[in-house]
Amino acid sequence: MQGNTIQEEVNRILASMDGSGEQDDHEPEQTSPPESTEPVEDIYVFIVREHEEDEPDQPADDDVIETTLATQKPSLLALFPFFFALMLTGSSIAFQLYLALHPFTATITIIPKSQQVILSGTLQLGRLLNPITLSESQTVKTTGKGHQAARAATGYITFYNGSFSEQTVSAGTILTGSDGVQVVTDQQAFIPAESQTIPPALGNVTVSAHALIPGVRGNIPPGDVNQHCCFASLLAQNTRSFYGGQEERDFQTVAKTDIANAATPLKTILSSSIKRAFQGQLKEGEALLTLPCNPIISPDHQIGEEATRVTVSVSETCSAAAYNTDQLQRKALLLLSSQERRTLGARYSEVGSLHVTVTQATSRGTTPTLVFSSVSTWVYALSAKDQERIKALIAGKTKQEALQLLSSLPGIEHVAIAWRDDTKLPKDTRYIHLVLLIQNS
Repeated sequence: MQGNTIQEEVNRILASMDGSGEQDDHEPEQTSPPESTEPVEDIYVFIVREHEEDEPDQPADDDVIETTLATQKPSLLALFPFFFALMLTGSSIAFQLYLALHPFTATITIIPKSQQVILSGTLQLGRLLNPITLSESQTVKTTGKGHQAARAATGYITFYNGSFSEQTVSAGTILTGSDGVQVVTDQQAFIPAESQTIPPALGNVTVSAHALIPGVRGNIPPGDVNQHCCFASLLAQNTRSFYGGQEERDFQTVAKTDIANAATPLKTILSSSIKRAFQGQLKEGEALLTLPCNPIISPDHQIGEEATRVTVSVSETCSAAAYNTDQLQRKALLLLSSQERRTLGARYSEVGSLHVTVTQATSRGTTPTLVFSSVSTWVYALSAKDQERIKALIAGKTKQEALQLLSSLPGIEHVAIAWRDDTKLPKDTRYIHLVLLIQNS
């Protein structure tokens, strides 16, 4: 039925088109038909037939041209390039807008010239404290080693001559005492004759002698030698004791290190005690400087002396000075500033803290003279106006041009610019940021 309906529709359209021709046949014939001013157009009619689901097997009419349009859903993969291009364009626009509202900031790092200054000088400052005397002692064992070699006793022998002629006794004459100890004379003895006076007087002479065997046995008492010698008229006697005879032995002595080792800790104890005593004399804000002390060391045995123990005493009498640290800091800074203005110039300023150390003090009168040294760092100062001039100078310049300009300025040690080499710096100085770094010399 659908085929008949379509056929009827086609016939109707064709009939309407043919009807226009039939109308021309009923009109009177004209001798000269009018020329058509419009071009002739070809009309093509396509008949689209929709298939019914309930008539899938209906045969097609031979006079009908059927065209079927197939519909297909678009693929997501096919749409990806479109969306990517759209996102890329949007990102570029957003980035350009961000740059317009938030331009990049160029960071310029500047290290100004700096110099470390060391100053030494003297100042009359502070007051002298009352002297303090303290002493300490201790006893230690001795470590020195001594050796005593055996030694023969020495003494004198007196010869008496009872003859009427002078007698001579050679050196090296051996005499034996009552205890068996032998002694030998060291000199030749010339004994004069008896005086032949009334009453007569024996001739006599005394010579040195020593014991033949070393040791304490040679220390014979007086009269141990009392014998006739060499001639019938000669008598030999030791009228005094022999002495100095000693045995070989080892013993302890006082070594130099014994005294030093005992004195060193004593000096440390005294120094600490004296410092604490001086601390008690300080006022608020004062610092202490102990003046040089000369300790006196007194051992009860001298170096090399035989002893098993030695007692060492150390005594010190010390003076000290007290000074106000704030006053010292201010006065040292005034001296330093005056000197640096002459050497570095007014553009340099001190940075950090001034470190002042007192190394020595001397006492003259009631006010001590302090010897001090100070260390400080001085840096070329770039004021806020200087920094704005620097920004204006390099605005719109290339990185290389800015580096050359800044390096030629006075007081600048080193410059670094965080910026691309192929891009000029911002023309607006608000987007140029200076960073000043101070480095110690």
